[in-house]
Amino acid sequence: MLIVLSDSDFRSGETEIVNQLFLAGLDLFHLRKYGAGEESLLEWVGGIAPEYRSKLVLHHHHEWGRSMGIKRFHYSERDRLTWKEQNWKDADKVFVYSTSVHSVEEYNELPDHFSYAFLSPVFDSISKTDYKAVTFDLGKRTKKETLLIGLGGIRADNVKRVFEMGFDGAALLGAIWHSDNPLEEIQNCRYAINRVPTIKSIE
Repeated sequence: MLIVLSDSDFRSGETEIVNQLFLAGLDLFHLRKYGAGEESLLEWVGGIAPEYRSKLVLHHHHEWGRSMGIKRFHYSERDRLTWKEQNWKDADKVFVYSTSVHSVEEYNELPDHFSYAFLSPVFDSISKTDYKAVTFDLGKRTKKETLLIGLGGIRADNVKRVFEMGFDGAALLGAIWHSDNPLEEIQNCRYAINRVPTIKSIE
């Protein structure tokens, strides 16, 4: 699985780029514009081709997202802990949930309603100079129901290593938004991933 996360700020021509990424084989796109209002998000989503909107994952404004027909929602570590305190209130199998973790132990404790989780940082971050790689022992992984997605410093020249480490997928951020040619970057990543023997996917 290949995922791209948005930058935190809106960019000129961003939705056009995202449409091109989907056309080039992107599986899912995480929309994370913390602080953005519903009107701005509505305009952004409206710029995504209808055939790709089911592949959008919303990091915030979940209730608004449901009203818009979005069915994929991401929970930050903080939001997940709040939801846990509410005994996973309103968790529904009609939706696809994802979250973020920073250790294999934390990942192993996730409930099964999370379809996948980001584990980071796999490599030194491209967008955050002080966010350095962590060596994760995936041999300690006991959970299989929730896919494990590597995040942090991933780009075309190292994405294959992510799968060789034992991850089920890779997520890109800086490699896309700090690139002069995001489309070429995703195409190169897709090519590298297609050479990996076994790739898991998410519905």
